[in-house]
Amino acid sequence: MKIVSKIYSKTVLAAIVAFGSLLTSCTDYLTIIPPDKVVEENFWQTKDQVNGMLATSYLKLLSADAVSKAIIWGELRSENMTVSTREDVDIKNIVEADIDDENRFCRWGIFYEAINYANLILECADRVVERDPDFSEGDLEVVKGEMYAMRALCHFYLVRTFRDIPLAMKSARNDAEIPEYVQVHPMEALNTIMADLDLAEKMVMKSGAFSSDQHNFGRITTNAVLAMKADVNLWRAAFAKYYEDNAELVQPGDDQMYYDACIENCRKVIFNMDSALKKKNENKPVEVFAYNLIQNKQKSNDNQSSAYDEIFGGKNSSESIFELQVQGDNVTNGRFNGVCNVYGTGSAVGWVQVPTTFAETNFEEDDLRRYSYVSAPPKSSDADKSIKVLKYVAKGSPGKNFRKSDDWDANWIIYRRTDVLLMMAEALVTRESAAETDFREAFKIVKAINTRSRRDSTDITNPLYERNYMTQEKSMELVRKERLLELSYEGKRWYDLVRLALREKSTKNIVYVAEKLENSAVVKIKMDKIDGLFMPIHIDELRYNKNLKQNPAYESKSETTEKN
Repeated sequence: MKIVSKIYSKTVLAAIVAFGSLLTSCTDYLTIIPPDKVVEENFWQTKDQVNGMLATSYLKLLSADAVSKAIIWGELRSENMTVSTREDVDIKNIVEADIDDENRFCRWGIFYEAINYANLILECADRVVERDPDFSEGDLEVVKGEMYAMRALCHFYLVRTFRDIPLAMKSARNDAEIPEYVQVHPMEALNTIMADLDLAEKMVMKSGAFSSDQHNFGRITTNAVLAMKADVNLWRAAFAKYYEDNAELVQPGDDQMYYDACIENCRKVIFNMDSALKKKNENKPVEVFAYNLIQNKQKSNDNQSSAYDEIFGGKNSSESIFELQVQGDNVTNGRFNGVCNVYGTGSAVGWVQVPTTFAETNFEEDDLRRYSYVSAPPKSSDADKSIKVLKYVAKGSPGKNFRKSDDWDANWIIYRRTDVLLMMAEALVTRESAAETDFREAFKIVKAINTRSRRDSTDITNPLYERNYMTQEKSMELVRKERLLELSYEGKRWYDLVRLALREKSTKNIVYVAEKLENSAVVKIKMDKIDGLFMPIHIDELRYNKNLKQNPAYESKSETTEKN
């Protein structure tokens, strides 16, 4: 029997969620709406129906499928994750670089589903302006801006993971309407993504303009779009360097241009966030810290991190830019806890754990992230003890009040302040024109983030010294290390390493991640080629769409796979 992959599911997902409270809707819950319902005569009549479609697109990204893949795709193969005692063959094969095109994590459908809802809104929401006086041209513009950004974000996840992807730029109401899109070059994909973001930036709400934190951080606003643009520009620069010999795709100096654009995007985000904080606190005596970072309030040996407690224990902190909101009924209905599938809960084992040497090797003893991001590292006499990921799992630091699968109320954070600061630092020190002033600014950023993470900022073990990082090589190493320490387990690390490999046109400086495994020599050989850093396209997608071509690193496996 022939298997056909269905990118857009017609199944009604009757998950009732409180995400609707994020939208300007009179309802307090929304149901995920199947695409084939939008062609009915009674649809596209009201503002609430548009908001329902809008929420559905966000909910696709918040689903267990999407969030678990965001982690697996962006983190699993790096040095900070390995297989847990809860055996999962697909997870194990990815960690050991033994990936084939039948691995379930090679399925990309959930992201194309979110794109499809975005496309439906972009194509159909205009007609509601004429039918519902409560839905104005201004409302339409904001909604369409969010959906341009949503389409861009989903395509961005895909191009970072699979590299050669089809761009879905029009909607399908059902499986029969799905076009057999052709794959495009990653530079074309990123340019199209940026074009969507350029449109979105002009249309979405200004950050802080909504009336609640759930709106301001749970919906895509200006700062979220700018953060996405910064991220995309880092990848454009990396691919431009990799393809610099192809004059049809890349012009001399393109990578410098993209790094400059990234820095500009980041500066705008930070300026906007700083201005908002200043306005919020204009009548209050507030102590100002470097880059307005949340500071550790404790000066003791209890290893409590105020930053962790506010950012990950709570929701929508002052450092938030865009986080998918988990609230109301979706805490208990089991559909939106993809993080606990991967990391586990206070009582249940997840798919992954932390390699035994990771915390000891990377975090200083007085770095509070050592105790809030992962369970306390084992002593030498207990070297075989499993180390769990605590980020998101623990409601408080160090490692307390663990979330349960039926009480999973943690928002999934896509962008936050320190991520943007470190993207800016990366662009500053990596661009061809990088000079001492850039190295100093990047060092200042890293030191501020690193210092706030230490137990006592007045007495830091092994402090950072500026003089040690005044070369491009050392500055780049410093920024990469701090991104590892600060952003681990947020779906970022593997993508950072792939960018490095693209810039260097080689995997030689990232194959060390295999050292977490006993068969590291074998895995290093499998990681020898750039192609192998990206995922294969699932065999079902190849069967369905004959225009798709498999990643060359996996072609031999695809050819031997039974296709009938």
